[in-house]
Amino acid sequence: MRVGVSTAAHCRRTRGVTLIEILVALAVLAVSLGALITAVSSQARNATYLAERTLAQWVAGNTVAGFRLDGNWPDPGTSRGHSDMGGHTWYWQVATITTDDPDLRRVEVAVHRADEDAAPIVTLVAYLDRPATAPR
Repeated sequence: MRVGVSTAAHCRRTRGVTLIEILVALAVLAVSLGALITAVSSQARNATYLAERTLAQWVAGNTVAGFRLDGNWPDPGTSRGHSDMGGHTWYWQVATITTDDPDLRRVEVAVHRADEDAAPIVTLVAYLDRPATAPR
């Protein structure tokens, strides 16, 4: 008989949840959600950065391809321009530099999102050989 009384008394004591247990559960939930939100926002920033970097790399590659397809021998110096890609306008600056080989030019393409004074998103270095039609 005593076993039944003890069990009934035990059930009465463990029937509800205490306020402290609820507060602990809410604290664990808040910390978990905070970590999840931080991870998701970091992932979104990284995805945006990688998309911009990829588009800037394509703009730089297209700029170098334009020099190759143009067939003109670029003079040493700098030039600027812009290209539209991916729904954005990209600004590029090309520095053409002579090399020890008179038939080779170093071309550095720096691609910016908007402000040319800011650090470029991508810098591509390429070498162009003298076209057959260019004078020596």
